Amino acid sequence: MKQLSKCLLLGLCVIIPWRSVQTNPIAIKFFSELQLEGETRMGWSIELVVMWSEDSTMDGWYLTTSNDTSMLDSGIALGEGAFIILDAGSLQTPLSLSASGETITLFNSSGQWMDELHYGDVENTETPSPPEGYSICLDYDLNHYWYLDSSPTLGGENDTDGAMCTIEGYVYDEAGNPIEGANVRHAMTNHVVDSIYVTTDILGYYTVDRRARRLRVDVPLAGYELTDTTFQGWPNTTYQVDFNLTPLVGVDDKDVHIPEQFELMQNYPNPFNASTSIQFGLPTSSQVRIDVLKLDGRHVANILNQRMSSGNHTLSWDASNLSSGIYVYTLRAGEINITRKMILLK
Repeated sequence: MKQLSKCLLLGLCVIIPWRSVQTNPIAIKFFSELQLEGETRMGWSIELVVMWSEDSTMDGWYLTTSNDTSMLDSGIALGEGAFIILDAGSLQTPLSLSASGETITLFNSSGQWMDELHYGDVENTETPSPPEGYSICLDYDLNHYWYLDSSPTLGGENDTDGAMCTIEGYVYDEAGNPIEGANVRHAMTNHVVDSIYVTTDILGYYTVDRRARRLRVDVPLAGYELTDTTFQGWPNTTYQVDFNLTPLVGVDDKDVHIPEQFELMQNYPNPFNASTSIQFGLPTSSQVRIDVLKLDGRHVANILNQRMSSGNHTLSWDASNLSSGIYVYTLRAGEINITRKMILLK
């Protein structure tokens, strides 16, 4: 087991080290894994996975780089589902791959483009150049992507052994208080509108394991500016990504008043018929719950139950399905509990 490295990434994309081209989701891919060998990286191995092909062999197929073109040897079969390992011995002429970066393109015997891989320091790069003993592997979620693997699997299915990194950290509000229940987004699903989240605990802490690839983490929390961090993940490494959220401030709200204490104002209008507005003020970002009760304490409705930024807020409540009478509405925020009465008159 390799010693885990540790990195600290602060919110707002400040990185303190401790030590793409998007592909059509239905595109046929051949390149599946690449490993560079030796100190000079002149040796190399490329794994191809045959998903489908009209050809039965790779006769006449060839590879190109920025400087070379080389024909593949005859007789390489293209059976569906087969793993094919190409190296210098699979080619009719030498083909060099740069350790700093390269674009490798595969063509069939008709000169038709079949697949392409960009790695390292090249335009449209998809992944870093793999260090000695590492490989880069293909996987798929919303799109095809490449990730780093410290335990290459040439000739077999790509897996997560030696290919995972850990992201952990804390989410704080503008006053430095931990935010419980914040959703930290770290991935997308096949449906663009969906996301994959991990939720912070009572200390504002979260943790998640991801493949070592280009990663983006953000916290889309209502009432706060969206803060995100993007970085390249490396295998067997832990990254600490802390978020210090900033409340949203509108163009006309630069001088917005922040109450000195928790406030719950009298609803307006009062008495009211069908709907009324309730205003409340928060000195700090808080988890707020507002409920409506009858005078005997029976619960009628929950109007709000979420974390809100500091400042003044107004919400509307529709009581059209209730009968006339006197009701109580309460604001709870931590140990704060404020109660007022209101009259529904139809």
